[in-house]
This record gives sequence, structure tokens and C-alpha cells, in this order.
Amino acid sequence: SVATAAMREHVVSKVRGVKAKGHEVVVVVSAMGRLGEPYATDTLLTLVNQAGVSSARDRDLVMACGELISVAVMASALRKAGLNPLPLSGWQAGIMTDNSFGDARITAVDPTFVLSLLKQGIVPVVAGFQGASSEGNITTLGRGGSDTTAAALGVALGAVNVEIYTDVEGIMTADPRLVPEAKVLSFLDYGEVFQMASQGSKVIHPRAVELAMQRNIPLVVKSTCGDAPGTTIANAVLYENKRGR
Repeated sequence: SVATAAMREHVVSKVRGVKAKGHEVVVVVSAMGRLGEPYATDTLLTLVNQAGVSSARDRDLVMACGELISVAVMASALRKAGLNPLPLSGWQAGIMTDNSFGDARITAVDPTFVLSLLKQGIVPVVAGFQGASSEGNITTLGRGGSDTTAAALGVALGAVNVEIYTDVEGIMTADPRLVPEAKVLSFLDYGEVFQMASQGSKVIHPRAVELAMQRNIPLVVKSTCGDAPGTTIANAVLYENKRGR
């Protein structure tokens, strides 16, 4: 969603749309680029591996750079559009973790600083996939780490919902590359997503769903490029009651 200038313009449009509805918004971004591009995480890891024997701590320091590049670039695009962004690392946004390098667990989120920015009309742009331990070590969260960051921040901030933007219009009945007639599911219960994940679905990480479920915050999986409503993941009973059914 942030790999090219054209894709970033879609993100800017989404942020402006939410702001226009009177909401405050926190943007969480993943790294940009693939192996071979100079700023891509895999490229940076290749440099470290070629230099000698690296530790898990070394690799987390390098892997955190990808998202830091993304927040600076995305903040520049938002600023150009007349918004007031502030790029933040995971630890600046209050994401605290254990010391399990490469697959750290979030232990706490302190939303104080992010809340203070929102009160000033600032759009925090947070690096996903990373945090810091109580010892000050920079850590990464493993696969799906940016989704997990977004869900954890959503819970800590008491968000209305957490929107996950991707390259598909939502969670589908099957992989559309294998099943052309696959359709987008408009709603899934939290439990159904866990079941799909156990069967190999990788649209959203179960850890992100688990965090959102703790506070009954809906997750909405949408396309970055389109305006389709996407797939809402929530508690089925509470969701239907809220809609007045």
C-alpha cells in the first residue's frame, strides 16, 4: 500500500476521507519494497548476512529500518496534501514488547503520546512490525506485525475500528488466483477468522484478531485502491445489535 507514489496517494485519500468525517486517525505502515531495491528489508538483511555472523538482535535492528523509511516517506506525502503528520517509530508510539527477537510479543501499549498528538490535530504515522523491550532493545513482531501493531494501538486508543488495507477488496471465500469465482465475505466473526487461519488463510494475522477481540473493536479488511466496503471482522452478536437487528 505504500510502495509507490501512486499507491501512497490512495492512502492520502483514505486519511483525508476519515478526517472529513470528523474522526481522528492514526496511520500504521509496513515496509516498502522487495528484495533487490536498496531500501527493502530483505536487501538490508542480505548486507548484514554478507558482512559476517549476525545475531537475532542485530537482525531486528536492521529489519526495523524498513518501516522507519516508510513512515518518513508516508508522512511527506500527507504533509504535501496539507495534513499535519508526525512519523513515529513503534517505541515512540508506546509499543512495548518482550525480548523475543524476530517474533516479539507486545506486552503493553502506552497511548499517552499518541493521544496528545491527536488532540493537537496531528496525524501520527506509526511504524508497524516493531517495538522496544523494557531493556531498550528494538524488536520486531514477526509475520503480520503491522496488522498486530494497528490492532494493539486501536485497543489502547479505544478506536471506533481498525481498518487493514491490502491488495484485495476483503477476505474472500477462496484464493482468487486459484478460484476465479471466489467472492468477498462481507462479515466474519472473530472465531471464524481463527478457523480460517488454522486452514492456512494469511489475509490477516490471528494475533491482530485476538487483540481486537479483547475489546470488541471491529477489524475491517479493505482494498487500498478501491472504495468497496470490505470484510468486517467482529463479534457477531454485538455487531448485529449495534446495527439494530
